[in-house]
Amino acid sequence: MSNNDFFTVAYKILSYLKFCYENGQTPDPNVLNADTFNVSKVQFGNTLEMLADHGYISGIQFHNTKMGKTYSSLLDLRITIEGLQYLAENSMMKKAYRIFKEVKDWLPLI
Repeated sequence: MSNNDFFTVAYKILSYLKFCYENGQTPDPNVLNADTFNVSKVQFGNTLEMLADHGYISGIQFHNTKMGKTYSSLLDLRITIEGLQYLAENSMMKKAYRIFKEVKDWLPLI
């Protein structure tokens, strides 16, 4: 996976919002932007919209304009319990994969 594919960018956004939640901070628009994640503004907006559509984030509104789709301020953006659960499950899957890979390396039968 590349560093700017959907799942990588989504994971990073959710991780940042989890950090904000756990530390009582408001998301910083200077951190939470397309440049930080090395993606286009369109991809960044689409990623936020998909995360919102799936219930992983809240506090953002999307609007269709003649210039394309825009979104409201990121200051109210929050991770939801579904977003926290996604991060937890994703972390467990990565850990399980690493463990399986290590076992596979020393067990010739697998």
